[in-house]
Parts: sequence; C-alpha cells; structure tokens
Amino acid sequence: MGRAHSIYVVADIHGSDVCWRKFLNAAKFYGVDTIVVAGDVTGKALVPMVERPDGRVDARIGGRVQSARGPDEVAELENRIRFNGFYPYHCTEAQYERIAGDEAHRDEVFTGIMADTLRDWLRLADERLRGTGIRALIMPGNDDGWYVDDVLAESGEVVNTDGRVIDLSEFQVLGYGPSNVTPWHTHREFGEGVIAQRLGELEAQIDPAKPLVVVTHVPPYASRLDVAPKLRDDLSIVIEGGEPVMVPVGSPAVRSFLERTQPMLSLHGHIHESRGITKIGRTVAVNPGSAYSTGALYGAIVTIKDGKVVSEQLVMG
Repeated sequence: MGRAHSIYVVADIHGSDVCWRKFLNAAKFYGVDTIVVAGDVTGKALVPMVERPDGRVDARIGGRVQSARGPDEVAELENRIRFNGFYPYHCTEAQYERIAGDEAHRDEVFTGIMADTLRDWLRLADERLRGTGIRALIMPGNDDGWYVDDVLAESGEVVNTDGRVIDLSEFQVLGYGPSNVTPWHTHREFGEGVIAQRLGELEAQIDPAKPLVVVTHVPPYASRLDVAPKLRDDLSIVIEGGEPVMVPVGSPAVRSFLERTQPMLSLHGHIHESRGITKIGRTVAVNPGSAYSTGALYGAIVTIKDGKVVSEQLVMG
C-alpha cells in the first residue's frame, strides 16, 4: 500500500496578485504536496495611471476616474488595480495618447507588463517552494498569450503541463490548455477536431501501468462543470422568464477522451460559475470555479492513494 498524496487545484486567477499569493500559501496551509493552476493565469486589462502636470495621477477603474496624490495614495491606487486582476501602467499624458491611438503599441506594452508581472510571480514561487518538496504545476489557458510558455520555462520550481505527459513518480499528469471556440476569440482556442487530435497524440504517451491525472482547461461537455449563460451574437445574455438561459459549453472532444481513457482524476477550469465535482464514468472530475475579481480564491483538494481518489473537497481562501 502506498502513501496518500493530496493535490490542491485552482483555475482562472486572471492576474490577481492576491489570489496568486494565496495559491502559494495554500500548500503549507492545507498540507498538500502538489499545487495546480488549471489554466488562465494572466489578467485581461491594462489600466493606465496617467501622471498629470500638477502631480495628480488618474486611473479609470470600473468606468470611473479615480485620482491619487503623493506616494502613499498612488501605491494604494495601484494596489486597488492589482486586486481586480488588472495591470497598472504608469505613463505620461503623451504615452497615454500613444497607447490610446496605436493598437499595436498598446498590445506590445500590455504583453510586456503581463510578462514582467508573471516573472515576478514565478520568482516568488521559486523562493517559497525551493527545498520544500512541493510540486507546482501551472498551465496556460485560452486567455493566456503564447509568450506565457517562454516565461514559465524560466522558473526553477514551476512546471508547465500544457501539451505534455509528466511523470511524477506515483502518478502521471497529462495537460492540455487551449479551449474550444469561444465568442471572445481568445489566444488559445481550437475546433473540436484539433482538440481531439492533440489529445489523441498525448494519449499515445500515457503509461498504461501508472495512475493518470488529466488537466484540461476546458471542462468536458454536458458535465455540469461547463454550464454558462447562453449568448446572442452580440454577446448579450439570453433571458427567459426573468432568468439567464444556462447551457453546456464544454468540449465534446475532452468528454470523449475522458470516457475513453478513464483517468482517476480530471481537473478543469474555464467556466467560472460552474464550480463543482462530478464523475465521468469512473473519473472524478473537478472544476474549482473562480471569483478572482473579489480576491477570493476558489479551490479544491483531492487526495489520491493507490491509484484511486479517496476524498475530494471544494474550499475557498
């Protein structure tokens, strides 16, 4: 009989500094030996902090301009921006006008700031995890630009699981980060045929004699882990009887893969509001959910032993 191993999983932290720090602290707090981010690490918005000639700094947050004067107020304003998973960009009025009018330049600045922020996160992870024996598996999701792979590769402690089968001695982890097609045309999304083909290629690398954990950012179709509001072409929510119409939006290719391979555990994210635990055949499937913009970190703890899931629990930090 082998010893038990516990996994702590989160997803969709979207640039939230407070959620990242909670994630790193979770290993010690919950007493787990493996921590996982199941996709979507980076944030979604750049917030210019415009320096005015009179010394005031202005930033538009949530549709309202907020101002600060002096180092303490500016630092507090920056912290409010980071709390929501946004990226502060200190700039002059001329620099602001340039990013407002030049989309290519704006994208270049945004990508640079996201990459530098992720590097800071990884340096903190390396400091906190080095020598602890805790394993950190971080996978990009559909909202993460392709540059994220290169940044993750710079870490000494964090392992990128996307597109790989990783041997962790007592079990193996298969990771796949892209999602199926979304209405938002994000960085990493493909048709079901491409997803099925890539998962099939990864399946060929699985050791059939070793327990398997699958991590795909997109959940399996019609699993109750993939329920989201139905959208019209203009992205407005379909309402019937005063309530949003909810529909499954997960991946049929992922579901088919799980039904065929029957890993002991599958970990997902992508659909923030579909927090839950279910089963796909013998597979225990988990979506920890996400409420990153509130500073709350939704997660799940799964304990495995002798190739089986022996307990699972949704937690919030």
